[in-house]
Amino acid sequence: MNTTIDQWEVLEAVVQLGSFAAAASKLNRSQSTISYAVSRLQDQFKTPLLEMKGRKAQLTEAGKALLADVEPLLSGFRALEQRAASLAAGGETEITLSVDSVYPDDRLFAALAELTRVYPHTHVKLHRGTFLSSVNEFANHGADLCIVGTPPQEHLIKPVLDIRIRAVARADHPLSAGERLLTRMDLIQRLAVVIEGATGPAPRRQPHAPAQRQIDVTSIESAIEAVRSGLCFGWLPVYRILPYLESGELVGLRLPTGVERFARLSLVLKDFDSTSRERNYLAELFGANREVEVL
Repeated sequence: MNTTIDQWEVLEAVVQLGSFAAAASKLNRSQSTISYAVSRLQDQFKTPLLEMKGRKAQLTEAGKALLADVEPLLSGFRALEQRAASLAAGGETEITLSVDSVYPDDRLFAALAELTRVYPHTHVKLHRGTFLSSVNEFANHGADLCIVGTPPQEHLIKPVLDIRIRAVARADHPLSAGERLLTRMDLIQRLAVVIEGATGPAPRRQPHAPAQRQIDVTSIESAIEAVRSGLCFGWLPVYRILPYLESGELVGLRLPTGVERFARLSLVLKDFDSTSRERNYLAELFGANREVEVL
């Protein structure tokens, strides 16, 4: 038994549009050609796949079962055709993207979902890490685009997001007690959590005093949990800890200056003059043509 993709696409069109005439119009074929394709399918399976309900063609139970099995194959074949067409037009089927872990997840995956909607043939290979270096990501991970904190100057750079970072501790932590402003000595005598980058040849850390007592972690999530435990204080992204600040579980430390820092994230492109529609569209989604936002 040999059926063809074309026969199943014809059957699908008849069912979706409700008639042979409408399917013929959509597929730009004669109605007799559409009828013959469906007849060949039914002859091969020796069972009716369609039945007429009034003037509308509908699937029989056997037709529903068989078309349901074929639908993934039809979708896969269409994706293959789209990918081939994109390749023929010079499009990209894969983009490698490296994004610092401080970049918001909701923004990241919304951008990737939009890229997939517009360019469904393009797959994004994503690498996330703490304190990523664009030099390392381009050289060792094959990145096409990066969103990082301290990009080098020789690449195409566009600042896209300023992340507010605040010194916080649990409400019952010693640094949270009292009304006076804290001094540098107050801070270095207490344990601080310091986020350390786990990627690249030379690990990078959050800024801290050389004499600071510290505990090192490799993720923002671990730093948040360390502060929530009451073990230490830390400089944390405000948007990540907002629920704990609003509930009063965590409080901002009373500092004379520099209550908040800003971590600037920049979009870094490997190629100055990329002609890739997909890559350029993804850069636009991340803010390549917008003013720097503050979060």
